[in-house]
Amino acid sequence: MAARRPSALPPLPPAYPDKTSREVAGSSVRHRHFRQFALLAVTLAAATANAAAAPPTKTAAEWLRQMDDAFRALDYDGVFSYYTAERPQQAAQAAAPPSAGRELALRFGTGYRSAARLATYRVVHKVVDGVERERIEHLDGPRREVLRIGDRIVCALQPGDELLALDGALPATPNVGVFARRFDRMGDSYRVQLRGHDRIAGRDAVRLAITPHDQDRFGYQLWLDEDTGLLLRSELRDVEAAELEIFQFASVRIGDGVDAADLAPATPNAILHDLAQPAAPPPAARQPSPWRAGWVPRGFHMASAGRQAPAGAAGLGTMVFSDGLAAFSVFIEAMPQDGANNVVSRRGATVVLTHAKPGGATAHLVTVVGEVPVATARRVATSVYRQSP
Repeated sequence: MAARRPSALPPLPPAYPDKTSREVAGSSVRHRHFRQFALLAVTLAAATANAAAAPPTKTAAEWLRQMDDAFRALDYDGVFSYYTAERPQQAAQAAAPPSAGRELALRFGTGYRSAARLATYRVVHKVVDGVERERIEHLDGPRREVLRIGDRIVCALQPGDELLALDGALPATPNVGVFARRFDRMGDSYRVQLRGHDRIAGRDAVRLAITPHDQDRFGYQLWLDEDTGLLLRSELRDVEAAELEIFQFASVRIGDGVDAADLAPATPNAILHDLAQPAAPPPAARQPSPWRAGWVPRGFHMASAGRQAPAGAAGLGTMVFSDGLAAFSVFIEAMPQDGANNVVSRRGATVVLTHAKPGGATAHLVTVVGEVPVATARRVATSVYRQSP
């Protein structure tokens, strides 16, 4: 006889035999909300405990101080690129700029002879017996190196290098200015802000923005290594936020792996030129400058003034202004016999601007060289006057 199959499974007994389905649903919702609230409370308590235990975050000013210390105290060996935005030379007339203005432009590394916009370098920096030593090697074009031991700077060139024709007016390697800038000394003309985190050359970095309060100076974007504070990338931007100069490590090794043997010059048959500045004359021998600038941007102060007489520029008057970060120099000379034009040339952030001031026997030529906008340099140049005796 065949077994009977049940026609249907028996219904399950209710979980709560004394309650209706609506009461059961409401109780379930209340239990779920309670569990979520409890989980949120535990999460907030854990976050509060972690925040109390975590060290305080460094301020932007503290990052800048650490960056300055890192450049000078750390051992590092890296390859970096350096980009400069080129601007064609402009003149009111077709004639070339005066010889003195050309000499000054070359001396300050403004690049009349170089059209390179992107270059690659290797830098080796190491502190040996308490003394900073550094070698910066050009990896593009002619073999050139800049060697530094303490405050002494030497340029190593190969025979036949066109820079040898400049004699004492050898322009500095452009990246030297990047390593020499003291952001921790800038005045209150800038605002410094933290802008989050990023990665540069495979390393975690913190990003800082340095924004000027006016349009008479440039701004910076900086990326600092989170572990050491070493500058990994910098962008110098004009008032329209266009990049004028970009420095960035492609690879870098920091710490004990840097070999002191890599500080030795690698250029074969190198001709060494000492780039040390001549010693300043004693105070009694200095001649005060009769020249003054009627206008300079707010925050810029005169760092020095006097008279010089380089070749081709007899009786040259000089003034140097700085706001702690940016700087520009003003040179005044007698008008050349064949006259002069108003000339503007800019390489990266550095502008060279000449302004001819007629006046017969008292005519003179003003040249402004420095990291300021063209409009600012022009306003400074046109305001220069000779102080009455």
